[in-house]
Amino acid sequence: MSDQATAYLWEFWKQMTAMFPGKWERENGAAPVKKDGNLTIAGTTWFQVLKGRTVAQHAKGMQCCLTEGREWPPNPGRFLQMCLDVPVIAAVEREMAPGRPQSGFTVLVRSLLDLHVYAAAENGFQQRRMLDEAYGRAVQHVVDGKPLPQQLLAVEQEKHGVHPVRDRESARAAMARAAADLGFGEGA
Repeated sequence: MSDQATAYLWEFWKQMTAMFPGKWERENGAAPVKKDGNLTIAGTTWFQVLKGRTVAQHAKGMQCCLTEGREWPPNPGRFLQMCLDVPVIAAVEREMAPGRPQSGFTVLVRSLLDLHVYAAAENGFQQRRMLDEAYGRAVQHVVDGKPLPQQLLAVEQEKHGVHPVRDRESARAAMARAAADLGFGEGA
């Protein structure tokens, strides 16, 4: 491993130690490198997650540690997802509600579901199992470097119910025209 890669891993270790005092070291050790210069098991694992990530992706992962309000450090798989801007499954579930904007990731998850079968599922357990499977396939899609679909903006739900008539004369005239066009009242 190059000196530059080792320095990068050390910097990451320092950032995570600062963000999760005590907890990071308890789970991953005080250093990514042993005294003999070889990586620790945790150092090797985290190096695999970090290698190939851009500075922006690394920054995104660190930012997600803060915005998710984490008290404990993420595991390597979750940190990779954070770097790749993969939302947690609970966020995807919230975005799937009617009238909500949907990230490109949620659009992808929905495309991997049979929405008819999902909506007709007999219980929440079946829906959750289907969602978990689609979510896992979407995560793999992103990890493989494949693009996400465009996000969808929220569509305001149509409001049903009685609308007050503001101009009664115009309403009467419109109803009379509709009745004439439909042939109501003829031959009476």
